[in-house]
Amino acid sequence: MQNKEKSKAPAVDSTMMILDLLASTAYPLTLSEICRETGIAVASGHRIINTMLEHQMVALDPSRNKSYCIGSKIFQIASTIYNKQNIIPFFYPIAEILKNEIHKSICLCVPIGNKVVVVSKVESSLSGAFNIYVGQTMPLHLSASGKTILAMRSLEFQESYFQAELKLNPSLQESMEQIQEDLERTRRLGYAVTHDEVGSQVSSIATPILNLRNEAVAAISAGIVGKTLNPQDARNYSKNMVQAARQLSARIV
Repeated sequence: MQNKEKSKAPAVDSTMMILDLLASTAYPLTLSEICRETGIAVASGHRIINTMLEHQMVALDPSRNKSYCIGSKIFQIASTIYNKQNIIPFFYPIAEILKNEIHKSICLCVPIGNKVVVVSKVESSLSGAFNIYVGQTMPLHLSASGKTILAMRSLEFQESYFQAELKLNPSLQESMEQIQEDLERTRRLGYAVTHDEVGSQVSSIATPILNLRNEAVAAISAGIVGKTLNPQDARNYSKNMVQAARQLSARIV
C-alpha cells in the first residue's frame, strides 16, 4: 500500500492510507501492523495515530490490546452527509416496487464532485450477486449512473468535468469521441447502459432523477448479471426505470 510518489502533504497522505486500511480490514490493527501494511515509518505513524485519536478519527479497540479501528468522527461525518440526501426516504418505496417489477437490485446514486456515489440500495433475492455496495465511488463517465447524470448536465459542466479528468488522465483523450457519443445517446434515450462496470458479465442500466431545472441530481441504477444487456432488453428495463425516476423527480422540491 506504500505510495512511492513524493507527496506534497505526506501527513495527509499517511492519514488517508491509515483510514483506508482500517476501513478495509475485518479486525483492529496494532501500530506496527498499520506501519508494515502502509509503509509508514513507525515514528511518523505514532505521531499521526495520536493526532487521529485526538480528533476521534480512529479509536482504541478494547477487543485487542493496543489496536486501532475507525473512530466515531468518521461515522459522524458520514451520517451528516448521508442525512443531507433528502431523496433517500422517497427512494425506498419506489425502489421496492421497481425491484419487484424487474427482479433486479436497485441503487440510488448521487454526484459528489467528479464522482458518483452509491448512497442506498434495495436488494432483490432473485437478482444474481454482484460487487456493488453503499459508499462505492466511480468516475461519472465510467458508470451508467454517472453517464446518465453527466448527459443531463450543461455543456459547460461537461467541458469543465472533462478538462479536469484529462489533466488527471491524459490518455482519456483517446476515448473522448466514444464517450461523447455515449452521452448523446443517453440524453436522447433517457437512460445509460454500461457493461462490466462492477464485474465481468454484469451490465448496468441507469436513469436520471431531475430537479425543476431539468438537471440530473441523482440516478437510479440496476445491475443485470450473467449476460450483456442487448438494446431490446435495455428498452424493456428502461420503461419501468424511467417511470420510477419520474416519480422520484416529482418529489424533489
